[in-house]
Amino acid sequence: MPIFKGICKRAAALLLCGASLLSLAACGDDGPKEIRYREGETFTVAVAEEPETLNPFFATSKVAEEFFLLAYDPLWRLNAEGEPVNCLVEDYSLSSDKLTWTIRLRKDAYFSDGVQLTSSDVRFTYENMMISSPVYDPCFDGISDIRCPDSFTVVISTDYVKGDMRLNPVPILPQHIWSGETGDLRGFANEQMIGSGPFVLQPGSDNPQDVSWTFRARSDHFMGEPVLGSVHFVYYGTENGAGRAVSTGEADAAIDMTDVQLTTLQGVPGVRLIQAYLPSSEVWAIAFNTRKGVFADQGMRQMVEYCSDREWMLSMSSGEGGVTGSVWASPGADYFYSIVNLRPFDVEAGRNILYASGYNDMNNDGVMEDYVTGDKLVLKLWTSSQDDWSSTAGTVLSEALGQIGVELDWQTTDGPVEDKCTPKGDWDMCMLSWRGDGNPVLAARRFRTAANSLTGWSSDQYMTAYAQLQSATDDISVQNTTIQLQQILYDECPYVILAYHSDIQAIRDDRWTGFEEVLAQADGLFSIDSIDAYMSIAPSDAVG
Repeated sequence: MPIFKGICKRAAALLLCGASLLSLAACGDDGPKEIRYREGETFTVAVAEEPETLNPFFATSKVAEEFFLLAYDPLWRLNAEGEPVNCLVEDYSLSSDKLTWTIRLRKDAYFSDGVQLTSSDVRFTYENMMISSPVYDPCFDGISDIRCPDSFTVVISTDYVKGDMRLNPVPILPQHIWSGETGDLRGFANEQMIGSGPFVLQPGSDNPQDVSWTFRARSDHFMGEPVLGSVHFVYYGTENGAGRAVSTGEADAAIDMTDVQLTTLQGVPGVRLIQAYLPSSEVWAIAFNTRKGVFADQGMRQMVEYCSDREWMLSMSSGEGGVTGSVWASPGADYFYSIVNLRPFDVEAGRNILYASGYNDMNNDGVMEDYVTGDKLVLKLWTSSQDDWSSTAGTVLSEALGQIGVELDWQTTDGPVEDKCTPKGDWDMCMLSWRGDGNPVLAARRFRTAANSLTGWSSDQYMTAYAQLQSATDDISVQNTTIQLQQILYDECPYVILAYHSDIQAIRDDRWTGFEEVLAQADGLFSIDSIDAYMSIAPSDAVG
């Protein structure tokens, strides 16, 4: 479906439903319910970043996503194995053509202000997210209509068989809180975070030096009681500060640390280090502007890959904090495909491609020239100061390209590199990163021809396979199609995938237990897109 047509269709669906939206009031027979809390131990998590916002429409940080896992419920949750399981959904059915989902909601889900969650909250959230949220909008591809026949039934129609419907992680928001904010969603701070989840955000401290957030466990949640009484996140400013807090015992866990903590926390008594490769782990890459003459040539893109010493780039920038890359999927994803015939670091192979493409150092000044025009081969590379690794990787690449006579015009921006590398921008290459996704459709979506405004690369073969993935409903079809998509992108090389950065976490296993099964299933405890760890972590026998 063309982009503008899809937007118009979504907007029309919202307008058609608008007249009746407020008539489906989120209320129960007995009025607001009093929320009950669990008494128990507090689990303190050290973090090195603050959430940029508590507004789910726009938040992208890992810390914010952890908060949303605690405070809100989606229709389906992911378990520690990455499989969707019913959450707000009691049961559902599909029409014979698999284009209509009839979803029946639980009747025992209540928001933290005591108001019952109903179908109007689901429709309100979905319709507004698909129009207003750049974070969650991709989750709604293919959805054409949402209806609420009664207070606990949602009927969703799709344009095609939507195989990833149950992987939608969107947190269901209370319509009675958000309905007055739809005109200016960015300005809504959402400081109370009223949700139906198993934990409730508590009022913060008046002390401006205390940057922390406490989520108290509910004893009346339909998922059952968490073992913990509360989860307390404390902002320490840096990864080193968060690591020290775990080392000294001030904190019970730390998330999103760097490779430095792999050294500083190694061997600290009572500290379990976790180096996880998750579906959401960060991917580092070089992107090419295929709209311009040089990199419209697939061979020239592969020339840069031959000059990309992945191992040296990773070692210099991240030590032991990652592994070298090959395809766009994170190695933590079930659908990850390891390329067998990976092009190695080989500058002579790169030089031979230059010769075959019509370049030679005709005046012996160390820089290749075009045989026909005599122009020097100078490539403009953009990196961002926000990506610490890209400076080191750029230096390694510059040295290798220099060996074969390619000169770099290297530019650095303080903002996101995508701000400089626009379709009409002056650039040849850029170094950038992205986070993977447990949903293969959303992960593959980044490289669609229609949406790929960064590189300008197009492939009918990729788009055909992507359409097949969108409609795939069985695991074998998903796996085979995703492997095909990874191979196509690797062969045509609009990107060179340099490395996968690991998610480095720590937990005081001298104080806490109950997490071993989650760790075995998910390879991590936090940032796993599942609430299972928070529901199962418990004080060890050593804790009084």
